Amino acid sequence: MTNIPINGEYHNYVSLRANVFGRTLRTIQELNYIRTDDIDPVKVAGTAKPIGFTQGNETFEGSITLLLEEVTAIQYSLPKGKSLPDIPAFPLSVSYVNKLGIQISHLLIGVKFKSNGVKVSAGNNEAITVEIPLYIGDIDFTA
Repeated sequence: MTNIPINGEYHNYVSLRANVFGRTLRTIQELNYIRTDDIDPVKVAGTAKPIGFTQGNETFEGSITLLLEEVTAIQYSLPKGKSLPDIPAFPLSVSYVNKLGIQISHLLIGVKFKSNGVKVSAGNNEAITVEIPLYIGDIDFTA
Protein backbone atom coordinates (compact mmCIF):
# COMPACT_ATOMS: atom_id res chain seq x y z
CA MET A 1 0.00 0.00 0.00
CA THR A 2 1.36 3.38 -0.99
CA ASN A 3 1.37 6.24 1.51
CA ILE A 4 -0.67 9.15 0.22
CA PRO A 5 1.15 12.41 0.97
CA ILE A 6 -0.90 15.11 2.64
CA ASN A 7 0.36 18.59 1.75
CA GLY A 8 3.45 16.87 0.33
CA GLU A 9 5.04 16.08 -3.00
CA TYR A 10 3.05 14.07 -5.51
CA HIS A 11 4.38 12.05 -8.44
CA ASN A 12 4.76 13.84 -11.76
CA TYR A 13 6.46 13.30 -15.11
CA VAL A 14 9.90 13.65 -13.49
CA SER A 15 9.24 10.57 -11.35
CA LEU A 16 8.59 8.23 -14.33
CA ARG A 17 11.00 5.33 -14.92
CA ALA A 18 10.39 2.68 -17.59
CA ASN A 19 12.57 -0.37 -18.15
CA VAL A 20 12.59 -2.62 -21.19
CA PHE A 21 15.19 -4.95 -22.71
CA GLY A 22 17.34 -4.57 -19.60
CA ARG A 23 17.67 -0.82 -20.01
CA THR A 24 15.96 2.29 -18.72
CA LEU A 25 14.29 4.30 -21.45
CA ARG A 26 15.75 7.79 -21.05
CA THR A 27 13.84 9.75 -23.67
CA ILE A 28 10.15 9.12 -22.97
CA GLN A 29 8.10 12.12 -24.02
CA GLU A 30 4.74 10.47 -23.36
CA LEU A 31 3.48 7.13 -22.08
CA ASN A 32 -0.12 6.05 -21.80
CA TYR A 33 -1.79 2.74 -21.07
CA ILE A 34 -5.31 1.77 -20.15
CA ARG A 35 -7.47 -1.24 -19.28
CA THR A 36 -11.03 -1.07 -20.58
CA ASP A 37 -13.86 -3.47 -19.71
CA ASP A 38 -16.96 -3.95 -21.80
CA ILE A 39 -19.80 -3.02 -19.44
CA ASP A 40 -23.24 -3.34 -20.99
CA PRO A 41 -26.65 -2.58 -19.50
CA VAL A 42 -29.24 -5.35 -19.00
CA LYS A 43 -32.64 -4.13 -20.10
CA VAL A 44 -36.07 -5.71 -19.77
CA ALA A 45 -39.50 -4.92 -21.14
CA GLY A 46 -41.53 -2.54 -19.05
CA THR A 47 -38.76 -0.12 -18.02
CA ALA A 48 -36.49 2.28 -19.86
CA LYS A 49 -33.81 1.97 -17.21
CA PRO A 50 -31.35 -0.91 -16.99
CA ILE A 51 -31.88 -3.42 -14.18
CA GLY A 52 -28.19 -4.27 -14.01
CA PHE A 53 -25.15 -4.82 -16.18
CA THR A 54 -22.82 -7.43 -17.64
CA GLN A 55 -19.07 -7.03 -17.58
CA GLY A 56 -16.28 -8.75 -19.47
CA ASN A 57 -14.02 -8.63 -22.51
CA GLU A 58 -11.08 -6.73 -21.08
CA THR A 59 -8.93 -4.82 -23.53
CA PHE A 60 -5.56 -3.17 -22.95
CA GLU A 61 -3.96 -0.55 -25.13
CA GLY A 62 -1.46 2.25 -25.02
CA SER A 63 1.33 4.10 -26.73
CA ILE A 64 4.79 5.37 -26.02
CA THR A 65 6.46 8.43 -27.50
CA LEU A 66 10.26 8.41 -27.56
CA LEU A 67 12.92 10.63 -29.07
CA LEU A 68 14.10 9.43 -32.48
CA GLU A 69 17.56 8.60 -31.09
CA GLU A 70 16.11 6.08 -28.59
CA VAL A 71 14.00 4.41 -31.28
CA THR A 72 17.05 4.27 -33.54
CA ALA A 73 19.15 2.62 -30.79
CA ILE A 74 16.49 -0.06 -30.33
CA GLN A 75 16.18 -0.50 -34.11
CA TYR A 76 19.97 -0.89 -34.54
CA SER A 77 20.03 -3.63 -31.90
CA LEU A 78 17.81 -5.80 -34.12
CA PRO A 79 19.03 -8.14 -36.87
CA LYS A 80 19.25 -6.62 -40.35
CA GLY A 81 15.85 -6.41 -42.01
CA LYS A 82 13.88 -6.58 -38.74
CA SER A 83 11.66 -3.80 -37.42
CA LEU A 84 10.09 -2.86 -34.09
CA PRO A 85 6.94 -4.98 -34.61
CA ASP A 86 9.21 -8.04 -35.14
CA ILE A 87 10.42 -7.87 -31.51
CA PRO A 88 8.84 -10.71 -29.49
CA ALA A 89 6.39 -9.74 -26.75
CA PHE A 90 8.16 -8.25 -23.72
CA PRO A 91 7.34 -6.90 -20.25
CA LEU A 92 7.51 -3.15 -19.73
CA SER A 93 8.14 -2.17 -16.12
CA VAL A 94 6.89 1.29 -15.20
CA SER A 95 7.51 3.00 -11.89
CA TYR A 96 6.97 6.44 -10.45
CA VAL A 97 9.43 7.39 -7.69
CA ASN A 98 9.36 10.80 -6.03
CA LYS A 99 12.18 12.46 -4.06
CA LEU A 100 10.96 10.86 -0.83
CA GLY A 101 11.37 7.41 -2.35
CA ILE A 102 7.65 6.69 -2.48
CA GLN A 103 7.20 4.33 -5.41
CA ILE A 104 4.22 3.24 -7.49
CA SER A 105 4.89 0.34 -9.89
CA HIS A 106 2.94 -1.04 -12.83
CA LEU A 107 3.86 -3.93 -15.12
CA LEU A 108 2.70 -4.01 -18.72
CA ILE A 109 2.68 -7.67 -19.78
CA GLY A 110 3.04 -9.06 -23.30
CA VAL A 111 3.85 -5.71 -24.91
CA LYS A 112 4.53 -5.42 -28.63
CA PHE A 113 5.32 -2.40 -30.75
CA LYS A 114 2.56 -2.12 -33.36
CA SER A 115 4.34 0.15 -35.84
CA ASN A 116 7.63 1.73 -36.84
CA GLY A 117 7.87 5.12 -38.53
CA VAL A 118 8.75 8.79 -38.18
CA LYS A 119 6.75 11.96 -38.75
CA VAL A 120 8.52 15.31 -39.16
CA SER A 121 7.24 18.65 -40.33
CA ALA A 122 8.87 21.70 -41.87
CA GLY A 123 9.49 24.60 -39.54
CA ASN A 124 9.29 22.51 -36.37
CA ASN A 125 12.48 23.09 -34.40
CA GLU A 126 11.68 20.64 -31.59
CA ALA A 127 13.46 17.32 -31.17
CA ILE A 128 11.97 14.59 -33.36
CA THR A 129 9.67 12.28 -31.44
CA VAL A 130 8.20 8.95 -32.50
CA GLU A 131 4.81 7.80 -31.19
CA ILE A 132 4.50 4.01 -31.19
CA PRO A 133 1.13 2.36 -30.55
CA LEU A 134 1.43 -0.60 -28.18
CA TYR A 135 -0.28 -3.96 -28.02
CA ILE A 136 -0.60 -4.87 -24.33
CA GLY A 137 -1.69 -8.33 -23.16
CA ASP A 138 -2.35 -7.38 -19.53
CA ILE A 139 -1.56 -4.68 -16.96
CA ASP A 140 -0.64 -5.33 -13.33
CA PHE A 141 -1.46 -2.08 -11.55
CA THR A 142 -0.11 -3.45 -8.23
CA ALA A 143 3.29 -4.75 -9.37
